[in-house]
Amino acid sequence: MPFSNSHPQGSRRSVFSCLLPLALAALAISPLSAAADGKPTIGIIGAGHEGSALGTLWAKAGYKVVFATRDPRQLQALVAGIGPNASASSVDQAIDRGDVVVLAVPYRAEPEIAKQYGAKLAGKILIDVDNAYPGRDGDIAVAARAAGVARYSARLFAGTRFVRAFNSINANSLGPGCGEALYSYTDDEAGRVTAELIRAAGCTPVRGQDL
Repeated sequence: MPFSNSHPQGSRRSVFSCLLPLALAALAISPLSAAADGKPTIGIIGAGHEGSALGTLWAKAGYKVVFATRDPRQLQALVAGIGPNASASSVDQAIDRGDVVVLAVPYRAEPEIAKQYGAKLAGKILIDVDNAYPGRDGDIAVAARAAGVARYSARLFAGTRFVRAFNSINANSLGPGCGEALYSYTDDEAGRVTAELIRAAGCTPVRGQDL
């Protein structure tokens, strides 16, 4: 019998081996408080004007930022210029490492990203900063605008804690005193975290339409 008094040392080892996984689980830290300072790690898919501007501001505010493109080697100059809080990786790695994931890509890329990475993104706070321009993005932008871009994207990434933010602010205007930034969300915690990130980017969060 595993708990027999005739084998106290074996019993202790057996109990310890059973309880160890539970103890480790109890010590697990919530993803949004994984850093010692409580700041979430941010994975940014895309490193164009908007993504690089936001990532730079967040890194300087003390957040760990992981930029991702199909070829992260192209981002070495960017991360070197930002400093130790910035790094570059593949999209898969950025999603894995990010407590918050930011979409900063041409809108036409969203359906493919949802198809390829939707399962990996499930449960993540996903902040969509993309705007839909029919002249650049084609039919997908037309469909998104007809349905409402925020709602259209929220449906594309239905398994995420979706937020739409920073869409009303030009990348060149980001930083201290950048003014009001509208944001809409499907999850209260995602909304709270995004409001903090909006402030860290120098803007004032203003709640937009419900999703």
